[in-house]
Amino acid sequence: MTNITPLFPGQDLPGSTDQPELDLGGVRETCLACGGSLVDSPTYDRFLVCPSCRFHYTMSARRRVEMLADGGTFRETSRWIRSLDPLSFSARVSYRDRLLQDQNRTGLTEAVITGVCTIGGTPTVLIVLDFGFLGGSMGLVVGEKVALALQLAARKRFPAIAVINSGGARIQEGVLSLMQMAKTTVAANEMHRRGVPLVSVLGDPATGQVYASFGTQADLIFAEPGAHVGFAPFRAIKEEMGGTVATGQHTAEVHFRHGMLDGVVDRERIKHVVSTVLELLRPEFGLAKRRRGRPPRIHPRRMEAWEMVQLARHPKRPTARHFIDQVFANLVELHGDRQYADAPEVITGIARLAGQSIVVIGQEKTPPSGMISSSDDETPEGLSASGSITPEGFGKARRAVRFAARFNLPIVTLVDTPGSALDLEAWERGQAHAISQTISTLLDVEVPTISVLIGEGGSEAALAFAVTDRVLMLQNAIYTPISPERAAVAELRDSAAANQIVGALRLTSIDSRRMGIIDEIVREPDGGAHTDPLEASRLLKRALMIEITDVVERHGRTLVRHRQRKYRNIGESGRPFRSALRRELNVWRSALSASVRALRSGSDPGADVAAESNEGRPQD
Repeated sequence: MTNITPLFPGQDLPGSTDQPELDLGGVRETCLACGGSLVDSPTYDRFLVCPSCRFHYTMSARRRVEMLADGGTFRETSRWIRSLDPLSFSARVSYRDRLLQDQNRTGLTEAVITGVCTIGGTPTVLIVLDFGFLGGSMGLVVGEKVALALQLAARKRFPAIAVINSGGARIQEGVLSLMQMAKTTVAANEMHRRGVPLVSVLGDPATGQVYASFGTQADLIFAEPGAHVGFAPFRAIKEEMGGTVATGQHTAEVHFRHGMLDGVVDRERIKHVVSTVLELLRPEFGLAKRRRGRPPRIHPRRMEAWEMVQLARHPKRPTARHFIDQVFANLVELHGDRQYADAPEVITGIARLAGQSIVVIGQEKTPPSGMISSSDDETPEGLSASGSITPEGFGKARRAVRFAARFNLPIVTLVDTPGSALDLEAWERGQAHAISQTISTLLDVEVPTISVLIGEGGSEAALAFAVTDRVLMLQNAIYTPISPERAAVAELRDSAAANQIVGALRLTSIDSRRMGIIDEIVREPDGGAHTDPLEASRLLKRALMIEITDVVERHGRTLVRHRQRKYRNIGESGRPFRSALRRELNVWRSALSASVRALRSGSDPGADVAAESNEGRPQD
């Protein structure tokens, strides 16, 4: 028999003097979630993760420091700051007594440990909250220590990693506790202004004032599997909704699907992911050109427009995901628009291109139903069969553009989409606003930007990702304001006549270069990119390296000025361009007329279109 120490001094607990001795050995030997054995498990011993069901147990702040920091490098800061009792708060037990209890039990002076260390060799400021100390809540001391740590990071230009394991509010300090949200946000904003990275890692739970302030101010947010994440604790949500909330509705996985997190990462991989992010955001290398001048332009063989449409839409044609995997290295994805959803039709992330850190934005189009996919993988959850871009997809892209601007990283976009989502839900969520804001954001960003049309460049969704300093286009890609099928319906009242009108749309790479819409054409393997995806990736990588070395050294304001002039002058009313535009319009009208006449007469429309559209037209 043994006594149980009362939580509140001076208060007797019923039966406290007649309880059997509590044996915690079973807890350490058996998983509380699945019943599996934890004995002699390196995974459990080091990371407190069940090797069978992957349940993540609560970890103290000191163990988290040991897990993240390189061995022997951590130096604690602001340790001398200790909590007082600013309001002389007293309930069943005084605030001072509760502080003393948790200090004795945890060995901490407060609910947060701050310090400087290296992570993967990168000097870093580390902020770790401990749920075991008054629930990891933020009072005056926690707020001050966090603010001092963030200010130190901004001053020394060290990235900061904040491990959030906190819930609720420090009610014993009243509104002074609430004010710490503003204090820590001020410090986080200073880091943003100086372009210093802030990364959050969310444990279980991650709620309350910490999560709703500097915790969500981070540039990237990762969470452990199954962690309860959100503004309010689960108990408060359940009370508010009358006890009808399922336990799995406020987990990290749900927040990830709703675009609030960049990833749900197992505790064993956290240090690797964080180290990779820090290396990408503190690049030590970059691309530089050894020889002046540009390689000669390629002049691909002219093909029938409909044939190029078929190649651009080929079900085996490499998608953005393939090119990202083959062309770039060390990709860490940025997930979510931070408002509503993740939008899997848009891939964003930070990666390396031949040593140069960049932000990549790709439109991921999947084959139409019934076609064979170029991958054995299933379509990602939430991705439409066509890959049309939703308002959340545009929002996700804008977030990536702002991320690139904050850390002065070049942007590469890969364009491949049939167009914008046209459903009622997209309209209700502000599709037109999303498109216009994306165009504006990309035009004004003060970093180098390069876009590549890799497949189907459809309408406004393509344009919004392609208003860049340099625009490339794969040889067999297409760029069009309207799909051939819709054009055929509009002009001929027959979508099946798309192959008859497609020549008049001038949607090929050769046409786009002639009109000044794109800058360069990227060669594809003979027969199209789908015949040799690896070779297509090699050719694209080489082209991107050439383009980046041309723009990466230019000043941001110079880039914006030239970019805006470029798009302002497309279609300008000056005499040389006006005459060229007139010729293009005349050719377009004659080709369209030929298509209509041929359709009515029953002759070969393709021959008539080609003959009239090429009449008097200079060769590229």
